[in-house]
Amino acid sequence: MIMATTAVQAVEKNITSVALADIQPSNYNPRKNFDETSLAELAESIRRQGVLQPIGVRPIEDNRFEIVFGERRYRASLMAELTEIPAIVMEISDETAEEMAITENLQRKDVTPIEEANAYQKLIDSGRHDVQSLTVQFGKTEAYIRTRLKFVSLIPEIALLLEQDELTISVATEICRYGEDIQHDIYDKHLREGLTFNSWRGMKASEVAKNIERSYTTDLNRYSFDKTLCLSCPHNTNNMMLFCEGGCGNCANRSCLDEMQTSYLMEKAVQIMGQRPLALLCRGSYGSNEKVVECLVASGFEVENLSMRPNDYPEEPEAPQVEDYENTEEYAEAYKEYEKELSDYNEECEEVNRRGEAGEITLYVTIERNDVSLCYVENTEMQTEAGETQETVVSPIEKLEKQDKRNKEIALEKTVEDTKKQILEVDMTETKFGADEDKMIYFFMLSSLRKEHFEAVGIEDKGSYYYLTNEDKMRIIENLTAKQKAVIRRDFLIANFKDAFGSNAIATLLLDFAKKHMPDRLADIQNGYNEIYEKRHHRIEEKKAVLLVQEQAKQEEAEQPEEPQPEAETQTEPQTEEIAA
Repeated sequence: MIMATTAVQAVEKNITSVALADIQPSNYNPRKNFDETSLAELAESIRRQGVLQPIGVRPIEDNRFEIVFGERRYRASLMAELTEIPAIVMEISDETAEEMAITENLQRKDVTPIEEANAYQKLIDSGRHDVQSLTVQFGKTEAYIRTRLKFVSLIPEIALLLEQDELTISVATEICRYGEDIQHDIYDKHLREGLTFNSWRGMKASEVAKNIERSYTTDLNRYSFDKTLCLSCPHNTNNMMLFCEGGCGNCANRSCLDEMQTSYLMEKAVQIMGQRPLALLCRGSYGSNEKVVECLVASGFEVENLSMRPNDYPEEPEAPQVEDYENTEEYAEAYKEYEKELSDYNEECEEVNRRGEAGEITLYVTIERNDVSLCYVENTEMQTEAGETQETVVSPIEKLEKQDKRNKEIALEKTVEDTKKQILEVDMTETKFGADEDKMIYFFMLSSLRKEHFEAVGIEDKGSYYYLTNEDKMRIIENLTAKQKAVIRRDFLIANFKDAFGSNAIATLLLDFAKKHMPDRLADIQNGYNEIYEKRHHRIEEKKAVLLVQEQAKQEEAEQPEEPQPEAETQTEPQTEEIAA
């Protein structure tokens, strides 16, 4: 604040009167809400005593002035029907004006948590402050500043509840730990006005925290993939709270959790298939992870549905741990039993593998919901689609050919995997974007093509449940016309407009898109809702006018017995020197 302090001190004696008509509020002021009752009281004080504390302004274009600090006094002066106001005119830069406006408002006692959060964020975004410097400037703890900064991530509906004191700061602190998707769900199901069941309004922060963790997070201990990245992830509940109960924590980002689980199961399935080239893939008897199945099929694997219950592959025994036993004798005895079980297990595995090589059984890699395991089926018990039992005999030549085919598939799979990793390291910024790459873009955008446009790209009507296959997409992109490209691109845009909400950037793009393609319908929609707003706005203004008249009448009635002396303390705006400090 050295620049702002110097600027004020240089002109603090140059107080002049400025016409209110020549003054305009600044966009830098983080304060957006002004209490009408409090403004009316200040306006009445100004009518009696005038403005005791000058406001700060700076000259802008067209011989006008912009408020640096004192917008509340400016608004009250307008209500008091003054034509001029005492002001300190300062020649300062945009950066200094913004910092002075934000700092002045943060020193007020009635600043809301959201206004405070936005103010801190603006100071950090300016590049002239960080969390540590803000703690020094405003005398707040680092934890306090960081908590307020998290409020910036609150969705507008929940931020409004906090502004209106419908939500406590401690509850808002719990909610802002989570992403927008969870916040929207929490608001719709538990905080929206008018809910009769499952409302969380009025709950303690600890109860809300437990409800969120129970409803929107998943225990990472249930998953077997490497959780090293999860340990430092901001979506891990262990990293959201000062104290945690240990363990891996809970994950609040279910889409990321699904992706990591899918990747883990996919890699495990491919690894087992590489170790056992003669094995086939199948879905689990009691359900499977369909996303993993979809990825495997997309990678060229064939995943079967078994019509009968398979036999489990031998399960490897678990080695005993020393710490689980009271003395070495018990551990030695347990280990001896383990060695016997391990020997039996190895013999069982050898027998299963021998029978697989002899063609007596068929090995399967089973894709289950949360794991990938081995099983096998007796070939004499293989069933046809008609349900008839038939004996399958595989000759050594056929097995070798099948193994050779699988080895070739493995070579391609490993080539693709390594290429996916190394292509990220290639610098392509100077390479011209080619026609073949353009086709690739349309291949991926075709996933968003609406069914009513299938015919436009050459797909005949195959029913409402038909989806474009990769073969369809490859065929389509080979001979795309300009019209077909436009259809695909627009469907891709429409598919991504699903994330439009309120006043976010996607909503702005959606309205621009609609303005181009459906201007009349958009106008009807806007006019309909604007008409409702205007009616509500008019009713609110009428109510405000009635309340102001009532308040003024009460005040005049209270003043009739004895005219109270005006108090200089009525205007509670901070002194200029204090603002600069």
